[in-house]
Amino acid sequence: MDKKIVVLPAAVIGGTRFAVTPAHAASGQLTVTNGVTGQSTTYRDPAPGCYRPRTFDTVINRTDRAVTVFADENCRLGAKTIQPGSDAVNVGDRLSIAIN
Repeated sequence: MDKKIVVLPAAVIGGTRFAVTPAHAASGQLTVTNGVTGQSTTYRDPAPGCYRPRTFDTVINRTDRAVTVFADENCRLGAKTIQPGSDAVNVGDRLSIAIN
């Protein structure tokens, strides 16, 4: 007896279509501050990705996910991870931040 295996794309299994959903946003609030100018940027429930606020040196991570800060604008160089639930953490001059 020959067995045939049929592979169906996930989008049509059982006649139901499944949408590909992006990764879930972090819950909570992430604030970055420039200690020299006093300017702050706050992200509420930030979606995954690379963010490029103005230069910052302090991070408050009140989300449920770790975030990574970078020395360059493209979330690549000089990485430092800030754990969830962190109070103000001095990270030195940074130019971008990634939510995973």
